[in-house]
Amino acid sequence: MKAGKLFKSLSHYAGVALLVLPLSASAQSNYPNKSIRFVVGFAAGGSTDVIARMLGRRIFEIHGQTVVTDNRPGADSLIATQLVAQAEPDGYTILIASGSHSINPSVYPESKLDPVKDFTPITLLTDGPNFLVVHPSVPVQNVKELLAMAKQNPGKLNYASSASTTFLQTELFKSMAGINMTAVPYKGAAPAALALIAGEVQVSITGIINILNQVKAGKARALAVTSAQRYSLVPDIPTVSESGVPGYSSSVWYGMLAPAKIPSSVVKVLNTTTHKVMQEPAIKDQLLSLGQELMLNTPEEFIRFIQEDRAKWAKVVRESGAK
Repeated sequence: MKAGKLFKSLSHYAGVALLVLPLSASAQSNYPNKSIRFVVGFAAGGSTDVIARMLGRRIFEIHGQTVVTDNRPGADSLIATQLVAQAEPDGYTILIASGSHSINPSVYPESKLDPVKDFTPITLLTDGPNFLVVHPSVPVQNVKELLAMAKQNPGKLNYASSASTTFLQTELFKSMAGINMTAVPYKGAAPAALALIAGEVQVSITGIINILNQVKAGKARALAVTSAQRYSLVPDIPTVSESGVPGYSSSVWYGMLAPAKIPSSVVKVLNTTTHKVMQEPAIKDQLLSLGQELMLNTPEEFIRFIQEDRAKWAKVVRESGAK
């Protein structure tokens, strides 16, 4: 399915311990002093939502300020990103973003949102590979068998697409493998996973966090991981690259951004304290169990990361004709 059609059909662990570090008297006394809103561009239950709720609970436990997770699914997270871009730049409206943030400008140029200039990048949070999974009724046991089936039945296999990340990762897989499958859009990773389990779609590239329990229960079959190397959480599952599509590699990152031009003191508090809390051993272990590895960085490094990621996927958009 073309991206234009997708556009039309279009919150215990980790987090921001907003400890008052010796930055300035003003920052110490004023931030935060009221409820904080985490805006998520996807439905409840998916990877972005789970990470946001981890962050929110940790803020409440440590600092005592209420954190509201505001799910705004639709338009491939553009509804959420537009809301945050237009919010008061005071540090109380925060976007918990996925890799869609750097992809969407290429897929939806009509949105006119710049992933760096219209926001204040705070920190990259985590990064995780995806599973390539099929419904148990699909008579394939590995990637090579899936490719053979898809080539014999061009366009007849449906795959779940819940974001521009999974859409483009699947389009890249299709292009590199020389196959054709049909995209079916959903408003988040959780609905997309449920659709696969129910047999509405036969194939999906989705975050490990979204479907690991279903794989363990036999409700979905994991054929491969999308990372360049096998993932430590599931070492027996091969990579896509070693299973028939050499060179294929993709993952999804998650990060924290705020509206453009928020005070630099607030940026420093958010970045420094987020790093401190997320590196606590219990939090780090929990994230790893969910298929997520820490990818913390400075705001300046996060800006460069977004710019590079944007360029990478813009190339995929051009070459795949996904627009």
